[in-house]
Amino acid sequence: MSASPALIGGAYALFEAAWESAADLTAALGPRRPRIDHRTAKVLRALGSGVTDEAAARELGMSLRTYRRRVAELLDGPDASSRFQAGVRAGELGLGRSGA
Repeated sequence: MSASPALIGGAYALFEAAWESAADLTAALGPRRPRIDHRTAKVLRALGSGVTDEAAARELGMSLRTYRRRVAELLDGPDASSRFQAGVRAGELGLGRSGA
């Protein structure tokens, strides 16, 4: 069963209208966009890699307690209730990339 050209054209026009009127995420967040330091970006990448806390702390040259404190701060910051959600939210905001 194929969709009619009119239906496809309508869906395309709706998408184009929504895209044209959408706000740029950077502009929408403006000064409210969270900023992170180099060390926190490394913690985010370690979280994303799936290694244990012990291995991540060792790789980053920090104590396990300091690593876990930084992870807890990340969970508070982007309104996340799990490590996975914190990583996803950080990615949405572009916080995992260098220079964020």
